[in-house]
Amino acid sequence: MLRYFKDYFGMVISLVMSLTLSLCMSIVAFLRTPEMQFTVETLIRNWGAAFLSITIVSLLFPVKAWGDCLAAFFGLKQETLPFGLIANLVPTLFFNTAITFIEVGVNIQGGFGSPFYLTAVAGDYIPMFLISYLLSLGAEKIGLLIARSVCTGQKRLPHV
Repeated sequence: MLRYFKDYFGMVISLVMSLTLSLCMSIVAFLRTPEMQFTVETLIRNWGAAFLSITIVSLLFPVKAWGDCLAAFFGLKQETLPFGLIANLVPTLFFNTAITFIEVGVNIQGGFGSPFYLTAVAGDYIPMFLISYLLSLGAEKIGLLIARSVCTGQKRLPHV
């Protein structure tokens, strides 16, 4: 279950993606909630909720591995654009679902118990999915670059 995080290389990529997606998606949540006043406190609250939800999803589900398996199932070659497009569908689906449910609950008046909660989730899901899908493509590339420079080309730390 935690195999992806035991891999230092994968952990760096996941951390960069989590930080990038959670910050951008918390800003999108502000833009989609016009009655909410933009303050540093609410930005930190939104970012923290999004980051925590992505981190928990990453810990519980090997979504990156599932996405890679889906792309391989279609016979696509790694390091190609079609592979990346298909492989990012699964993580985006899981991350976006978690972020949308959490961010709507944090931002809607009345919170998770609001009678409009599910309507707000339904209204936010598709725009948030599209934005997070596009962001995940770039965030993964940035994460790969950082992981390669930090890990100096090694996929794993040597066993001591």
